[in-house]
Amino acid sequence: MKYPKLHETSDLRKKLMAQDIADIRRAYEQALPFHTKSEIMKRRQSGLEVHSKAQWISEIMEMYQVSYHTIYYWTHDDYRAEKMIKNAKAHSKENGIEDYERHRAKESKRRVERWARNASLREWHYVTSARNEKRSNRKTVSGKPIVLGKEDS
Repeated sequence: MKYPKLHETSDLRKKLMAQDIADIRRAYEQALPFHTKSEIMKRRQSGLEVHSKAQWISEIMEMYQVSYHTIYYWTHDDYRAEKMIKNAKAHSKENGIEDYERHRAKESKRRVERWARNASLREWHYVTSARNEKRSNRKTVSGKPIVLGKEDS
């Protein structure tokens, strides 16, 4: 079963492939250094085309159909390192079991909210979980047989 089709505004799964990330980083390095506002005004008055950092990011956003923060994440090493640390803290038990349980509760609540917006996500989640289960070979989910796809055969 494929991931169910979401409405365009609900689809948060847009991801960049490794080649896209490499292309964005290369373009960012070529665009550096970005000009200051006064330099931009001077260059525009002299008829030269110049982009500010915001214009460059907005063009890349449109090209790859991702958010501002996704572009920023892949072009700024400090920001990426900060977010990786934040995610590692959120998914580990090292800060205490209470923090971890609170995080898991929030994650479950968000999942239920997504299921309320798109009912087919719930069924997809259950089927995927059943397929990934290693302890037993499940044949049904909620009374329906699990249909094995090409990737499961």
